[in-house]
Amino acid sequence: GIFITSRQPYEGNCNTYGAFIGVTADDMGNIYVSSAGIHEVTRWSPDAKECTKIAGKGYAGNGPMELDNPNDLSFDRQGNLYVVDKYNYRIQKFVIDLD
Repeated sequence: GIFITSRQPYEGNCNTYGAFIGVTADDMGNIYVSSAGIHEVTRWSPDAKECTKIAGKGYAGNGPMELDNPNDLSFDRQGNLYVVDKYNYRIQKFVIDLD
């Protein structure tokens, strides 16, 4: 397979440390990963060369765009991303901009 990420440092704008819990893909082939330990969701390009932080700030929080132990991920038919925000006892919806 193609290497996507690991617990090793990534030379880009994404922190790759943390417990990887959830993974899903969009219709464009991008991979979305939830990292409980760093409270973030990241998007990886199909070739795994580009990474974008979708949500989270690297620490637990309960405000807008903040997560506390994100788990499962899923897309609806309109391309919105849903994230189980475990310790905030909520599910957050994110409108994904692919531009």
